[in-house]
Amino acid sequence: MAKFWAPILAALFTSVLLLAMLGCAGSRQLQSIAITPTGAIEGNMIELQFVAAGSFNASPTTVNPLPVAWYVVPQVTNDFNLTYNLTSQPFSMMCQTGSSVIALAPTDPNAPSSGNIRSQVFQDLVVNHTITMEGGFVASTAQYAACP
Repeated sequence: MAKFWAPILAALFTSVLLLAMLGCAGSRQLQSIAITPTGAIEGNMIELQFVAAGSFNASPTTVNPLPVAWYVVPQVTNDFNLTYNLTSQPFSMMCQTGSSVIALAPTDPNAPSSGNIRSQVFQDLVVNHTITMEGGFVASTAQYAACP
């Protein structure tokens, strides 16, 4: 009777092992975004520049620069068909008192470089920045000195 079960148990063990290996292969996910500000004075205006780096849960654990979509709050509209467009380029803007710079990226490193964001996810991550991860996206708010 034991000989009868041995091939079945071996096939079952092999199947479980194969499924576990396949599941782990696609599990690399973005965990957080770090934004590094730099500043350059141009005349009487201050231009701010930001770059983003990402931390992942599997190797390579750091990507710098990280392709992100950049937003400035409160300049964001309340459009229900919100989109993102990822870029690895630094983000530049003239200093604006009361504004926040947000970097957003999909948690899946193989996600498309542009697409739609559900309205509530965008509201939570970008407009209100009440959380940093939701709906397959990660966001971070830049910390920079107040404008003069």
